[in-house]
Amino acid sequence: MDTKKYQPGLKRLRRYLECQVAVNTMSFYTFPMLLSAYAHSSSASRSMAVALTLGMLASPTTALADNAQFKFLKTVPVAELNQILNQERTEFLQTDEFPLVDEKTGSLVMPPGYALPAPAKASNAVDLYSVVYDTTVPERNNQRVRVSGLLALPRLNSRSRVPLMAYQHGTVYNTYGVPSYAFQASSPAGTSHRNESWEGRYMVALFAGNGYAVMAADLVGMGADTGRNPEGYMIKGVSTQANLDLYRNVVGYLAKNRIQASHLFLGGWSQGGFNTTSFLERLESEGVKVRAAFTAAAPNDVLAAVNAGIFHPLPSDTKYFAPFLAQTAFACEAHGGPKGLARQTLAPKVYDGMKSFYERTYKGWDELSGLMDGWRKIESQGRTGLLNEPLRNPATFAASAYGQCLARNEGYRWNFQTNLRMYYGSLDPILRPTIGRLAADYQLAAIGTPDASAQSKVVAIPVEGGTHRLAFITGSVAAKAWMDQLR
Repeated sequence: MDTKKYQPGLKRLRRYLECQVAVNTMSFYTFPMLLSAYAHSSSASRSMAVALTLGMLASPTTALADNAQFKFLKTVPVAELNQILNQERTEFLQTDEFPLVDEKTGSLVMPPGYALPAPAKASNAVDLYSVVYDTTVPERNNQRVRVSGLLALPRLNSRSRVPLMAYQHGTVYNTYGVPSYAFQASSPAGTSHRNESWEGRYMVALFAGNGYAVMAADLVGMGADTGRNPEGYMIKGVSTQANLDLYRNVVGYLAKNRIQASHLFLGGWSQGGFNTTSFLERLESEGVKVRAAFTAAAPNDVLAAVNAGIFHPLPSDTKYFAPFLAQTAFACEAHGGPKGLARQTLAPKVYDGMKSFYERTYKGWDELSGLMDGWRKIESQGRTGLLNEPLRNPATFAASAYGQCLARNEGYRWNFQTNLRMYYGSLDPILRPTIGRLAADYQLAAIGTPDASAQSKVVAIPVEGGTHRLAFITGSVAAKAWMDQLR
């Protein structure tokens, strides 16, 4: 049989498949077999091969934008990775809300009952790539936007098969304190973003420095999208879609480079924990196999967390509650509305300042500090003072457009089929233990049988003496040890 006449079409099909197919749906090494079958079989067999291929491509997880750009940034040596895991970890903890530094000696002092894990060590260098890609915003009529993220690949003798960690970052105030800028010395804003970038640096050092590929989305309104679109802070759809589209692009890029993701793992801290369970829900709904997932200090019920903070404040609560209120109120208005939601929600005396905070239009740290000081003075008289008067009781608050937005954006009312470990700190001033346990408790209630704990895939793990940051340190190290056994 003369196959020459098929060669142009075969080449086009190969290029299309290499760009479009995700390795979790069809291995790159399946392509030659399909192509061979196409070239050397009967017309009926060829039709079947094409049908099978297109059927795989029709899966919602295989679509891949053809204009994603992967740019090599640098190679991070083992020595730098170990510095991140050790010395930089100390710097990260020195800025925790809990008083972790002895004023006389400057040394770290752990809270009662907390055991700080020994510093992890990296075993291999890491290649870093920035990723710029397209995603859509479900809450804004599927508006198409251009966003960014990071891909970290371990430098190994052979990396034809590597586990993939999809990591979701926590809250950052500097829109360049995100994964794609975590290893860059400067940003277009000209401001320092290093302090808020450590979390991303740490996860690259911990996982990619030990044989995992790591992908991490910056999210809409952050990184390369700064100043172009509103941040989707704690908004489920937009963040999930950005993570999903990065995943599609990454697995396609890996396939083009003869790398197969042997297993998919998920992880996230704080806001990233919320985004992790939301992303896991989406992946499971589309039939994508996730090997295991972890969260640390995840606020999976935003309405419950905000309601507790406003109407039942504690002396131990975070001093950053007002910024959280600002970010969520304006994000809700920008993603689903209605227009004027933030003005209906926030007291007139805080509205303008909170708007400038959300949009990052304040002029420098001095102005930001002044805004926060003003909000804290109001909070000292009762946090309801941050709200418009009609919303100053739990019933009208929950029924408001803002309350309904928070209620929609939950990350736990799903029958998870993936083993999920959720770490939370007993002394966390940002996330109360009841919220930290909520997703696991819901699973038990949803199963509702005497053996529910044996059936549930979700386990809540307390970190005794753990603050918000210590829950992340303990949770990430424990999760990696667990995932190493599963990879």
